[in-house]
Amino acid sequence: MAKDVTIQDVANQVGVSKTTVSRYLNGRFGNMSLETRQQIKTVIEELNYRPNRQAQSLKTKKSHLLGLMVADIENSYSGYWIKAMQETLVDTDYQLMIMTSNNSEEQELDNIRKLLDQNIDGMMLQPVTMDAENYRFLYESNLPVVLIDRTIKANYWPTIQSNNFQMTKQLGLEIVDKGYERLVHVSEPIQDVSPRLERYDAMKLIAHEYQLELITLEAVSDRNIVEEYVDQFDAANKRTAFFGANGTMLTQIIKALRKRQLSYPEDCGICGYDDMTIGEVLMPTLTAISQRPELIGKRSTEVLLEMIKGNETNENIDIPSTLHRRESL
Repeated sequence: MAKDVTIQDVANQVGVSKTTVSRYLNGRFGNMSLETRQQIKTVIEELNYRPNRQAQSLKTKKSHLLGLMVADIENSYSGYWIKAMQETLVDTDYQLMIMTSNNSEEQELDNIRKLLDQNIDGMMLQPVTMDAENYRFLYESNLPVVLIDRTIKANYWPTIQSNNFQMTKQLGLEIVDKGYERLVHVSEPIQDVSPRLERYDAMKLIAHEYQLELITLEAVSDRNIVEEYVDQFDAANKRTAFFGANGTMLTQIIKALRKRQLSYPEDCGICGYDDMTIGEVLMPTLTAISQRPELIGKRSTEVLLEMIKGNETNENIDIPSTLHRRESL
């Protein structure tokens, strides 16, 4: 059986002390020359040396584990920023532990505690609720945390998310410019989930300022409330635009209209957040907002790594989305 390569083997081949190699592995370069760093890197790759992370953890008190708590891992939108997080960590010593809360406060609490039990060095959290009291214990643990996609009612940690209010308002003005008189806002339950609330507040503001009739449909698990509304919808009554507050809701609107054989933009308008990028392949194409989940994931990871290094911040970062004006309004 081949002998495992040790840190001493690396040091001997490079011609430096074991302490120097250890400093390199832990990112403490100090006065270490670029040439020495490159030599150590090359020898590590040549010898296929893999550090003993458990031993390192005991010495450095760092696990090199990052926790990720996702509210709904089945949502395809989440998958984009998870992929970006993992890509951002490729050239680091960190590994990502992923857990989901399934939009349950109880499950979220249980899984956060499980991650803390793993001695994680930091966490990226997509919170289930805006209630800061749910996260006070986590704040008091002093663990570096970044909120992703959603925020809470306390300035505990930085939040990396889309510019929801600004972009939804911009789309609302597009609806006004097209001459619609009624706006049907279709969303998952709005209360206590910040992106849904921000998008609703933007559309409510537009409806108020331009005297549009605003109808709000909030999806529930035991009824297809969108289909129920479309079944009694009178296209001749008022010029109506449907807004899907995320990709799932946008899809439900399209399915309900097709079932009743209603066409857009002839019988009504359709627009919304297109998390699944279906808007450009449908006919007619959809006017839609596309987010940058890959950039949200990348920036969240970068900010968390900086916090772990001691560069504390509570700055919130809005990642700009894009409004694609197409044929559906």
